[in-house]
Amino acid sequence: MKKYIFILMLLYACCLFPQYATNDAYIPPNNNNNNNNNTTAPAAENNQNNNEYITNDAIMGRKPAVITTPITGFKNITLGATREDTINAILSDNTMTLPKQYMTGTVDLSTEESATFLALEENKFYKSGYFIFKNDSLYSITINFQPNQVDFLELLSALNAKYTKGAFLDANTVAWQNGDIRIILERPSVVKYINMNDVTTTSDTRIREKEEAPPQNTRKSILEGL
Repeated sequence: MKKYIFILMLLYACCLFPQYATNDAYIPPNNNNNNNNNTTAPAAENNQNNNEYITNDAIMGRKPAVITTPITGFKNITLGATREDTINAILSDNTMTLPKQYMTGTVDLSTEESATFLALEENKFYKSGYFIFKNDSLYSITINFQPNQVDFLELLSALNAKYTKGAFLDANTVAWQNGDIRIILERPSVVKYINMNDVTTTSDTRIREKEEAPPQNTRKSILEGL
């Protein structure tokens, strides 16, 4: 007899606990649903809406944080600069390197075929970097940092300190915007500066590994240049 009672209790528990296990993920039901009085239906509907659980989509901003601080670009590389000025700014920076033909000054910018695109060489601090031009005006900067040197949280802290708190577009993306200029921070360690008026698509370019790594003390200047 005791054996049968135990089996019945076990079956009852199996039916009961799955119901409770799903309660954390659903919208609570309206307690007034069984009320047949039509005059209370609107109030009951509002009550249900007010009791909905808050989801990640509800608490995360879906638009960039609007800021008043001007967004100019990364370090001495400014949006709107000509291709020649951008190259010179990169060459004058001791943390970034271009392909050897740029470093040695053997590239004729007036006859270069890839006039709308420029890529950094991979080194100790940068996994890749892309600069996109339209009508000889820089409108997009993408800096892909080496995550073991500059991680997402470090970049987020530096950007928040300079531009105020950013808005999460999703769990992996934070954005700031001033006018038409937007900064996007993406995991693991990617920062983008974009003039949204000139947005186009560009295919990725493979970055070759740099022969010499920059000195360790330049890490601070990278964060200060954001």
